[in-house]
Amino acid sequence: MKRVLSVVLALWMVLPAGGRALADGEEPGADMGQVPVEKLAGRIVTEGCGRELEQLERLDQSVDEDTLAYYLEAIYGLESGSWTDCAVYRAGGAEAFEIAVVRFADRKAAQAGAETLEGYLTVREGDFTGYAPEQAQIVAGSRAVLSEYNDAALLICPEPDEAEAAFLSGYKWFYREPFDPPGKDDMTVYDTSAILEAWDSGESGGLSEKDAAILDMAGAVIRQQIEPDMTDYEKERALYGWVTANVVYDQDHYDPLGRIDRASFDPYGPLANGKGVCLGVASVFQLLMDMAGVECVTVIGASHAGTADHAWNMVRLAGEWYCADPTWDLGSGQDAWRYFNVTSDWMAGTDHQWDYDAVPEATASDGGVDG
Repeated sequence: MKRVLSVVLALWMVLPAGGRALADGEEPGADMGQVPVEKLAGRIVTEGCGRELEQLERLDQSVDEDTLAYYLEAIYGLESGSWTDCAVYRAGGAEAFEIAVVRFADRKAAQAGAETLEGYLTVREGDFTGYAPEQAQIVAGSRAVLSEYNDAALLICPEPDEAEAAFLSGYKWFYREPFDPPGKDDMTVYDTSAILEAWDSGESGGLSEKDAAILDMAGAVIRQQIEPDMTDYEKERALYGWVTANVVYDQDHYDPLGRIDRASFDPYGPLANGKGVCLGVASVFQLLMDMAGVECVTVIGASHAGTADHAWNMVRLAGEWYCADPTWDLGSGQDAWRYFNVTSDWMAGTDHQWDYDAVPEATASDGGVDG
């Protein structure tokens, strides 16, 4: 049975800045300041500093609330009651590396908190001076940074410029724009249930002429690409590779008069004509995955700051959900895929919008596991 997640939200949801993408320097809406501090801190560690989260202690998760409060207020020197949330990663031992993002109750508290964290750097440098001069030098070159959303980041690392950039850009990266379906295209998903029943039963006599043709063409792809001993991940990779290598985007969709073959919106166009729009590409990928026995859904969402209809897929491997957008990887070799088995955060950060409550959250990436 085909599985489709269609996105519909109430019309009271309003896009920020009139539904446009936020330009550099443009004043954002207050919701952007609700990006979780743990995501900001994690981005600093991985993107800014090139470290693995698993190699560090997540202090706010490894100690109890009283110990955490002691660390922020007695060790950092922050005023009690001034902060509301935090995420702290540190290496510990003889390594000074420490990344913290602290959210404050208001602007005044945030400014005072950032100054206090700067003072902590001086104290921390003294801990290593004379004993570990290389670590003391790292602390001396580190900094505390204040964002416009009442968050302050402590950046003790060898790459403070990169860490600061990762922190300040993290708000846009993780921010989920409110979604309102554009409705410019007919995004009705083609019903492949009869095709799948015929594939499972081996009886195709009752199919329409179009469905029979889709079954024959899709079956040929499965027989060409899928081996009996493949894992689900290997099947997915093979089918994603076939779609991205054998289908091109239907450029008739660029015509504002809408002169485009409807087959480009369903599996027939990509299979028979070698071209399709996002919905056709996502539909054929899901059909092939369904035939291969790998759980897959089609997400009907948007792009371009919510102004353009868009569709992509999610795949479930070993209980974990992954996002995949074969349309935006069309024509790219496997080494150049950017949207294969990525997280929901990656999708949100690369101009994808959807009904965030109705679609599974993908938190893992790659998915190279036995399926």
